[in-house]
Amino acid sequence: MAQNKKWLLAFMVVYVLGHIPFLLSGFGEPDGWRNGLTALRLAKGLGYIPVRFPGFPVIDFIYGTMADLFPSDTLWIYTNSLTLLITLVGIFYYFKIVHFHKLSSPLATVSLLFFMPTVFINASSSMDYLWTVTFILAAYWALLRGRAFRGGIFLGMAIGTRLTTGIFGLPFFIFLIWNPKIFPKKSSFRSSLFFVLATGCVVLACYLLLFMKFNFSFLSTLFPPRNFIRSGYYILQEILGLPGTILFLGLLIRKGRENLNWNWETSLWSTIIIAYAALFLLKPEKIEYLIPMLPFLGLLVAQWLKKRAMIVLTALVVFNNVVSFMVVPPSTQGFELRWIAKGVTWERYQAYQNYFRDISYLLQYPYEPDSRIVAGWHYPGIDYWLECPTYKAKQTDFLAHKVTFSWGPEKEKRKNIYLVQELHRGSPADLPGNKVIMIPLPSTL
Repeated sequence: MAQNKKWLLAFMVVYVLGHIPFLLSGFGEPDGWRNGLTALRLAKGLGYIPVRFPGFPVIDFIYGTMADLFPSDTLWIYTNSLTLLITLVGIFYYFKIVHFHKLSSPLATVSLLFFMPTVFINASSSMDYLWTVTFILAAYWALLRGRAFRGGIFLGMAIGTRLTTGIFGLPFFIFLIWNPKIFPKKSSFRSSLFFVLATGCVVLACYLLLFMKFNFSFLSTLFPPRNFIRSGYYILQEILGLPGTILFLGLLIRKGRENLNWNWETSLWSTIIIAYAALFLLKPEKIEYLIPMLPFLGLLVAQWLKKRAMIVLTALVVFNNVVSFMVVPPSTQGFELRWIAKGVTWERYQAYQNYFRDISYLLQYPYEPDSRIVAGWHYPGIDYWLECPTYKAKQTDFLAHKVTFSWGPEKEKRKNIYLVQELHRGSPADLPGNKVIMIPLPSTL
């Protein structure tokens, strides 16, 4: 155990060093820039109206406080760093959980989870995914220690960070009732009551303001259109990667006839995985939505695989961050097979760098008066910068010349319609306006 703690400390140091480039690369994906925008508006005293519904109150208000303390033109450095710190806490909890369950390869299990590309990328972005994971792991650890009230508080924090994690309440509640070794039958009712009350009070405190402003309408974005093909591709590439998936399926077929040692642990983990996978089928657009479930998938895999197989699988997952094989990105323009490509993490880092360059280019472009710029997924970053003092003069100039940015074409016409090159679909004549101008972005040249 003492030796493993030294290796864990070394792991954390390496993990932090590996994320330094991401700390300086903006808020992360476009939704991260929306989180930054919500924080700026809170700091300006404009009230709490999330840029993304149903809202993420825990990080929204924490980031809002940070926006009041740190300069807006480098705010992401501080919010990303805080996410990385929260992730390190999650790593520590996961390490303790792995040891509690006496899994044979604790460091490989921790590495398998936190080097999955979708986890690694978001471990230092200003998104909520790793905050949620850390709160879930803290809640689970509290329950393993017989502390139901504390577990309820942490689960409430997880739900206050991402509403859909409320689905963890059911398997955790069952765990409280049907695990007499940790919660004796004489005290299980009281423990479950404390758990429910603690969770409910924290969730109510987090979402009360949103409910008072919008009633239940803030829940309207919980069920977007399905996109199973795109989601399936990202599940394949950004969790285990193609080599890791092939190895895992091979081991599954080989060991399929062997009976898994079913006990309360495997039953609980399987229930969580099935419940969260079912929820994902209702909202399958982004692979990141599965991140809160992945720690329990890692525990189940670690209990099932032997140490050598676990180490090989972990090595393949780590390698997938740098180099990927047989990549076929889903696209409306057709499919192109690349046998060897940049790893998922490497490619995402470059995408964040391109996002920075594209936004700067779009803000400095010489637009004609009375124009609308269809900015697409670049819009959140543009909107953020126009709220910063750095671009105050530019915002005034845009307003004076009736230059506006939007996600897509709108009914209100402008003399000129600017389309960024990568957003062009079909004929420009299909768009409203008298004149359509294509903008070739630096990242597309």
